[in-house]
Amino acid sequence: MRIRAEITSKYINDTDRKTAVVANALAHPLRVALVRYLSTKNCGEGVDNVTCNKDLVQMFDYSQSTISQHVKILKEAGLFLTESHEKFTFYTLNKPLLDEFRGFLKL
Repeated sequence: MRIRAEITSKYINDTDRKTAVVANALAHPLRVALVRYLSTKNCGEGVDNVTCNKDLVQMFDYSQSTISQHVKILKEAGLFLTESHEKFTFYTLNKPLLDEFRGFLKL
């Protein structure tokens, strides 16, 4: 689910908006599982931490179009970072953003 209209209030700040975008991106169990998968792959470090759509389709047993739709939402929220090599797009997890989100939830 995406935020459809800009909500304004003197009490809503940029951090609130950023947190809502990430929370909306994580509002589906498959997207949470995709984030968890990337965060645990090779302890989230190094070259072996990257993955492509083909890997995700094999791992999660969903169609390529379904995985692509969910990955797109994670990319738009900034949780997945992409790097293209030839015909493949590789994904890594934006750990600083995820850590910032976790920190906000600990209020």
